[in-house]
Order: sequence, then structure tokens, then C-alpha cells
Amino acid sequence: MSSKENHKTLVEICHLLAAEGLTPGVGLLRGKAPFKVSVLDAIEAIKVFNQQNVQVKAQPKTPGDKERIAELEKRVEQLEQALAVMESRLAKLS
Repeated sequence: MSSKENHKTLVEICHLLAAEGLTPGVGLLRGKAPFKVSVLDAIEAIKVFNQQNVQVKAQPKTPGDKERIAELEKRVEQLEQALAVMESRLAKLS
């Protein structure tokens, strides 16, 4: 395996660890790697992982159609309730 392939494998292991709910660390990464990993290589892979992870988190999550419809229906219901309260107060004033 080349150094480039090893580096790519280490970053992939970081993603797998994160998917398992673990925070990738030097010791954990070195223990999970199928080959001998230097501390510097582990640190470099974690840096790349963190940069990729920040980019993924920075992208806003757009709600799907079903979620958006549910949000809008809830908002309409709230507005209808508020309107009913205002109408009842207006009727009392008349």
C-alpha cells in the first residue's frame, strides 16, 4: 500500500468511527488501522477528517417536501387560532 492509500484509509476509518458515535483520536485511529501508523500520520488524517466534517456540517439541511408541508400546516393552524382569538375579542368590542 502506498502512503497516499494509507492516508485515504485512515481518513475513511475516522469517518467510520464518527458514524459509530466515537470521536477519532490518535490512539483510537492507530488501534483500528490494519497497518502500522505513525503518530504524525494519524494526526494528519484526523486534521483532514475534521476539515471534511466541518464542510459537511456547514451545509444547511433542507427539509424534504413532507417535513415542509407539516411545518406549514402547523403554522397555518397557529395563525387560525390567533385569528379566532382576535375575532372573538373584536366581537366583544362591537
